[in-house]
Amino acid sequence: MPDSSLEDLLGSSGHHEPRSRRGKRRNPKPSPVKRFLPAVLVLVVLGALVGGGYFGYSWISTNVDVSSAAKDYEGEGSGEVQIVVKDGDSGSDIATTLVDAGVIKTKGPFVNAFAASQDAPNITPGTYKLRKQMSGASALSLLLDPASRVGIRVTIPEGQTTRKMYERLSEATGIPVKEFEKAGADYEARGVPKNPAKSIEGYLWPGTYDFHEDDSAADILDTMVSRMTTKLKKKGIPEDKWHETLTIASIVEKEARNPEDYGKVVRTIDNRLAGVGEAGGKPMNLQLDSTVAYFSKSETISTTPEQRATDSPYNTYKHPGLPIGPISNPGDATLDAVKNPPEGPWLYWVTVNTDTGETKFAATKAEHDKNVAQWREWAKKK
Repeated sequence: MPDSSLEDLLGSSGHHEPRSRRGKRRNPKPSPVKRFLPAVLVLVVLGALVGGGYFGYSWISTNVDVSSAAKDYEGEGSGEVQIVVKDGDSGSDIATTLVDAGVIKTKGPFVNAFAASQDAPNITPGTYKLRKQMSGASALSLLLDPASRVGIRVTIPEGQTTRKMYERLSEATGIPVKEFEKAGADYEARGVPKNPAKSIEGYLWPGTYDFHEDDSAADILDTMVSRMTTKLKKKGIPEDKWHETLTIASIVEKEARNPEDYGKVVRTIDNRLAGVGEAGGKPMNLQLDSTVAYFSKSETISTTPEQRATDSPYNTYKHPGLPIGPISNPGDATLDAVKNPPEGPWLYWVTVNTDTGETKFAATKAEHDKNVAQWREWAKKK
C-alpha cells in the first residue's frame, strides 16, 4: 500500500477416381490425394502423440481407436510395483512408465482411458503403488486413488515465505528446520541462479508434493526449485528476468488479497518505478509495508515507524526500486499477472475493507486520499 502505512490506515469427403470407359485397369495409378493421404494420417497421429497431454489424447480417442489394435491385460492385476510420475509427464509418458514396469501390457488401452477421463489431468507427480499385469483402466483408477500414493504428502500454499515453508516441511517430514536452512543457504547447489539477495527465497514452487521417506532436506528443496524453474520456462519467462519477475510476484502475493487485483498491483508498481502521471517522470519509492515486514520477520504486514526507518535492502520506504529479492514464494496467478498486467494509470492503492479485501486504485494523490478516508470511515464501524 504505497504512501499509506498500516499504522496510518490499519489495509470428411471422400475422393473417387472416375471409372475408365474401357473398364478396370490392372494397375490403376493412384491419385495424388490417395498417395498423400496415408502420410498425412501418420503425421497427424504422430503429431498428436508428440503434442502429449490431455488434448493430444482426446484427439486420438475420438479419431483413432487405439484399443482395438492393442492388447490389454484383464482385471486388477496382482503383486506390487512402485512407479514414479515425473513433473511434466503426459499421458503417453505415464503409459510408457507403466509398460516398462510391467503394470500394463501396451500403451493403447491406457491412452484411451486417460483421454476419456476428466480427472486424468489431475494426476500429480509422485510415487504410486500399483500392481503387475493390470488393465489400462484399472491402472488409471489406482493412479487417481490417493491411497495409492507412497511417501509423505505436503501442501504448501502460495505466498509463504521460505521460513514458513521450512516449518511446514519440517512438521510433515520430521527433518529439523536447521537442515532445511542449511540446504537452502547453498542456494546455487539447489539450482537457483546466482542473485543479488543470495537467497533461495521466491524459487520454491508452492503446491502439493509427495516426498519419499528417505528424501533429505536438500532433495526436497531441489524438487521444489526444479518445479519453479520448469514453470518459469513454460511461461516463457527468460532466465535473466526470473529474479525480477519472482520479486514482483512475491510482493503481489502479500499486498493483494483478491486475484482480480493482482494485475492492477503489478501495473501500479511498474508505474511508480517509471514515474508516470503526476510523478512527472521521476520514479517513486514503492513504500510497501510488506517488504518492511519481510525483513522484520513480522507475522503481519503492519509495520512501525522504527521498522520503516531501518536500513535494509528490502526497505522500499528508504530505497528506490524493487527490494533486493523476493519476499515470498509466488504461484501461478501472480506470475501470470506480472507477465501480462492490464493497462492503467494507477500510482496508489488502498484496501478499503479488510474483511472482503476490497481494494481501490488511484492515479492521483488526491484521489488516493479520498480512498484512504473511505477506509478510515469503514474502520470506525468495526
